[in-house]
Amino acid sequence: MFIKSSFFCDIIKRAGSILLLLMLIYTEVLALGNNFIFTPVNTSSGLSDNQIRYILQLSDGRMVFTTSGNVNIYDGSHFSYIHRSTEHIYHLNGYEGHYRIYQDGDSLLWIKDQYKLMCINLYEEKYEEKLEIRFRKVGVEKTVVDMFLDNQSRMWLLTVDGLLQTYNSDSFDLSFSRGKLQDLQTTDNHLYLFYNTGEVVCYDLKTRERLYNIAAYPETEQVYFEKTSLVVKGEKGFYQLRNGTRGGFFFFDPQNRVWEKILDVDYVLNTLIITPQETVYISTVNGIWRIEEEQKQYIPVLRTTTGDNISTEISTLFYDRQGGLWVGTFNKGLLYYHPSRYKFIDIGRSSFPEQQGGDLIIEAFAEDNNGNIFFKSQSNIYQYDNNTINEKKVVSVSPFSLSGDVHRALYRQKERIYQGNLYNALCFDTRGWVWAGTSDGLELFISEKQKKQTFYVEDGLSNNFVQALLEDKNNNIWVTTSHGISHIQVDSVSNKLRFINYNLLDGTLEGEYAIGSAFEATDGKLYFGGVDGFNVLNPDQLASSYLPFKPVLTEFSLFGEKIEQGKKYGNRILLTKTTPYTTNIELAYNQNFLSFDFSALNYRNQAQTFYSYQLEGVDANWQEISVGKQGREIGANGILHLVYTNLPPGKYQLKVKASDNATQWDDRVTEISITIYAPWWKTTIAYIIYSVLFLFIVIAGVRIYISITKKKIERQHKEDILLLRIRSLIEQCNQYEKEGKHRSYTEDCTLLVNEESSSDSDKKQENSADSVFISKAMDLVERNLNNSNYSVEQLSRDLCMERTGLYRKLITLLDQSPSLFIRNIRLQKAAQLILENKLSITEVSERVGFSSASYLSKCFQEMYGCKPSEYGTQYKQSE
Repeated sequence: MFIKSSFFCDIIKRAGSILLLLMLIYTEVLALGNNFIFTPVNTSSGLSDNQIRYILQLSDGRMVFTTSGNVNIYDGSHFSYIHRSTEHIYHLNGYEGHYRIYQDGDSLLWIKDQYKLMCINLYEEKYEEKLEIRFRKVGVEKTVVDMFLDNQSRMWLLTVDGLLQTYNSDSFDLSFSRGKLQDLQTTDNHLYLFYNTGEVVCYDLKTRERLYNIAAYPETEQVYFEKTSLVVKGEKGFYQLRNGTRGGFFFFDPQNRVWEKILDVDYVLNTLIITPQETVYISTVNGIWRIEEEQKQYIPVLRTTTGDNISTEISTLFYDRQGGLWVGTFNKGLLYYHPSRYKFIDIGRSSFPEQQGGDLIIEAFAEDNNGNIFFKSQSNIYQYDNNTINEKKVVSVSPFSLSGDVHRALYRQKERIYQGNLYNALCFDTRGWVWAGTSDGLELFISEKQKKQTFYVEDGLSNNFVQALLEDKNNNIWVTTSHGISHIQVDSVSNKLRFINYNLLDGTLEGEYAIGSAFEATDGKLYFGGVDGFNVLNPDQLASSYLPFKPVLTEFSLFGEKIEQGKKYGNRILLTKTTPYTTNIELAYNQNFLSFDFSALNYRNQAQTFYSYQLEGVDANWQEISVGKQGREIGANGILHLVYTNLPPGKYQLKVKASDNATQWDDRVTEISITIYAPWWKTTIAYIIYSVLFLFIVIAGVRIYISITKKKIERQHKEDILLLRIRSLIEQCNQYEKEGKHRSYTEDCTLLVNEESSSDSDKKQENSADSVFISKAMDLVERNLNNSNYSVEQLSRDLCMERTGLYRKLITLLDQSPSLFIRNIRLQKAAQLILENKLSITEVSERVGFSSASYLSKCFQEMYGCKPSEYGTQYKQSE
């Protein structure tokens, strides 16, 4: 009986030990799972559907999520979709494995599924048709059975003739193989082929000689792992997932030519990823394996920010280059985790010992000499247990158990009045500055002489309602608000302020914070109280992550209209490639209202994104902007929106860079060249034509002016000579009268005209007919001097000539028009009468046929250079 009792006691003890061990393991798994807090990304976020098949990151940083519906491309804010149809599918008879995606260069995505192959051209974001044409271009005429891309993105095609590498057209004869080729990888000099038998066969890439083959497991185990293979290259070798009736995880060391079985389970292992630190994550039908060095940890339940615990099939995993872990589920969409998220420890209501109704507001904090943290609500006092392994980190304490210093600190009334104004919170920092929190903004008093500054949401504040203020040991200012926390850094040289905002993705409270409830402990940790809980933060853990990519152009618009790739706008295709691959844009002169959208690809926290941009030719300096500055170029979704209007023709260079820390910028800059062409009438050729035409017009004008001026001078010279001769004739006639040797006026004038005509035609021989004609014309005019209506028409009739004939005759003989001929004879007679001094100027004008004395005076002055009244005097002086 004693033996039996001892036996049963021993069994009970062992069972208890086993149960305790299982509880410890379960607790460890839960603790590990709780360290991973995932953010759901699903159809409500824009994902096409929640059945995730594969995850990949493009070379420009965008994420590719393949679902059962289609391919989703994610830029950190928006999803775009690439739709497929049956005509895009190339039948791949030799592939029976899981869904795979390969990136070929920066423009092609190759998608493999069971017996199917597809290819996406990212420059156009379209599936390519007739892949056999592409294969023929690389020299493959026969049907492709399977295709691979190695770790250097080189394509390999498997046909019935063997394995062909497309980059140099070398082929490998695989006729010796006893199994089915499932995967391949390469190093600098070697090719490794992985078969369904578990064997790896190594070739020399240069000589194409087979060097060795080694199996991962004995032939008796081939049935366990013969269905699928996934190989990922690590730092020291190759990791391989295999599935069949079981799931296995292996490692091959090519240096020592040794296989190692790391994991052997009785369920399917879906996807394998290796982090830069050689940490392995494996997705399974129900959870995740995490393997680091010799430690293997299984996480069956994933915890989300919404408080849900997800236990479902994990179809795929991906570790992005920003350090984030993406988890694809079979039917619940995506889950995202980043280790730098949730640095604010959220002590919510569930952590408190009592679950009473109504609001729980944490009003103040205090610390005793032993470093214990106490805080009070409206009705109770609690102690925060930071070292407990239980969920309940808050214990209720009696006010009588507190020291006097702690009690006074918890109930001390904080100073809130400054310069006669009541504020929500005040902070007198070590610089001598005064920060004052109001219900509408944050006020800053640097000195009494300077005007106060006020900061709002548009200046970078998380929310306009300021609840509490605190200066930490690094002289940074912390501001709790009704929505989130702002961290203000002050540049020690320029005193420039930089705002960094923290939100729910960082673990801040979902509700608002409490007035004046902020505290810094002696160990440097910060405590922020609010509604239904409080936050704990170690500022030393807030080192920013790294944005490893240049900003990506996600959208380009003209006059508010989104520009599509390959579409014509005004007889011009503006985007020959999709926007992420666009580096040059050419526009017409009337396409000058531009807008650009850029994404920093900050998957960790879009609210902590900073941009700096410059359009050379417009912006004199780099312009810095952050997400928190609402109402400007950047929205809460982290997308930078730039607008430039009415740009004149010319060449511009748009430069954009991004960071998650406003004090740290690197050299990764996205540059886009923009050319706005001038209208044809403002082009260089047009200006050359304008210059030539202008020069031609000037030269022609000058030549015409010179010709007209020359003729005018010649005409004036002839008229002056004629008038001089007529004047001389009149003077001779007057002299003849005085001497009694007078001849008839007509004969003398005829003589003068004959002499003038003779003089005027030095190079022409004047005949007697011309002299008779001139004499007759002068005689007719003289007989009608007193007739003011005697005109050219009457003279031409009296001469029995047409008016045009008379004009040509007189121009030829005297270089005078008929009207000028009649006028000059009238003026000559007027000069004679004036010299006789018997008639007034008015009477003279009537005698010689002028309509008025003023008109006579005008014409007389033009011919003789003086007024009629002055003519007699000047004539006597000349005598």
